[in-house]
Amino acid sequence: MHKKLLIFCFFIFFALWGGAQDVQNKSNDTVKKFRLTGLPVLFYLPETGLGYGGLGIATFRFKNEPEQSRASSTQLAVSYTTKNQLLIFAPFELYWKQERWRLVGELGYFKYFYNFYGLGIDSNQADFETYEVTFPRLRVSLLKEVWPKISVGLGYELDIYHDFVSKENGILERTDIPGKRGGTVSNLGLLVFYDTRDDIFQPTRGFFVQAAAFSAMDFLGASFSYAKFSLDSRFYQKIKGQHIIATNLFLANNGQGAPLYDLNRLGTNRTRGFNDRRYQDNGELSFSMEYRFPLSGRFGGTFFASTGTVAPNFSALFSSRYRNTAGAGLRYTINKKEGIRLRVDYGQSAEGGNLYLTVREAF
Repeated sequence: MHKKLLIFCFFIFFALWGGAQDVQNKSNDTVKKFRLTGLPVLFYLPETGLGYGGLGIATFRFKNEPEQSRASSTQLAVSYTTKNQLLIFAPFELYWKQERWRLVGELGYFKYFYNFYGLGIDSNQADFETYEVTFPRLRVSLLKEVWPKISVGLGYELDIYHDFVSKENGILERTDIPGKRGGTVSNLGLLVFYDTRDDIFQPTRGFFVQAAAFSAMDFLGASFSYAKFSLDSRFYQKIKGQHIIATNLFLANNGQGAPLYDLNRLGTNRTRGFNDRRYQDNGELSFSMEYRFPLSGRFGGTFFASTGTVAPNFSALFSSRYRNTAGAGLRYTINKKEGIRLRVDYGQSAEGGNLYLTVREAF
C-alpha cells in the first residue's frame, strides 16, 4: 500500500508539472489552433509495473475547418518499464471536410510480455505464466461520412511478432493454439461508425458505435487464417452539470485459427480490476458503467463497475458464466480546452485489486 501511495504522489507531481508545458500556435499554412501538450510520464499498470517516459499530445484543426468541428489529435509516447518493457506508440485521429472524412490509427513498436492463464472463463489463477514478444504495429482506418454521423470505410491491422519466449514446459507450450512461435497478423476489414459524441477526449453526451469485420490476408503476408468481428457501443449522458454516466457494451468473436495475441479478453480498460488477459478466448461479451463527477478545479472522480465473459465461440457467450469488477478513480485535466485527462483507477475483482495510472478516459 505504501508503494502504491508513493507512486500516486509522484504521478500527481508529474501531472501538475507536465500540464504547464503547453505550447500554442494560432495558425500556419496547414493547421490552426494548434495546441501541444508535453509532459513526462510516470504510470503504473498491472501488466507493466512502474513505467516512465515522455508523452506529447497535439490537437489542432485543419485550416479550412470551422471552430465547431471536432479537433484532430496526434500523440507520441515513449516509455520503459521496471519489467524491462519498451513501449513506443503514436495514435492519431484526423478529421477534415467538416468531419466527413476521418483517418484513425496507431503506429507503434513494443518489446512486451503478456499474461497467460490458459483459455476460457474457468481458467485457473494458479496456472499463471507470461510470454515475451517483440513487434511493430500498424493500425489505420480511413472512413467517409455517408449519412449524418454515420461513416463507412476500410481498415488494416499489421503486427509482426518475433523473438517469442515462453515458459519451458509451461501451460502455453502444452496448449494447442496458433502463434506460439511468433508470426504476422495482417488483416483487412470493413468498419462502420456512428458517432454523436460532443468530444473525443472527454465526452459528456452522445453515442459512439463501431462495428468492424476483419479477415486475414495471405497476399499481405498473414501467417494465420481467420476472420473476426466486433461491436463496440458507448453511450454518454450528462445528468447534472459535469456529472456524467458513461456505458460501454462490447461484443466480439474470432473464428477458429486466431492467434494467441489476437484473442478477446477481460482485463482491458473496459474491465479494470482483472489482471491483463486473466480470461481470454475467441469470444467476449462485456458491459461497463462509469459515474464521472467533478471534485475541485481540474480534479474529478469516478466510480465504475463491469461484468463480462469469454467463450470459445459466439453461441457459448450467452451461456457462459460472468466475472465482475468494481472500483473508483481520480482524474486530473491537463488540457482544459480539449479535455485531455490523466487518470488513476483502482479496480477490484474476486481475485484482488489492480492500480491503473495512465492518460485519457478508459472509454
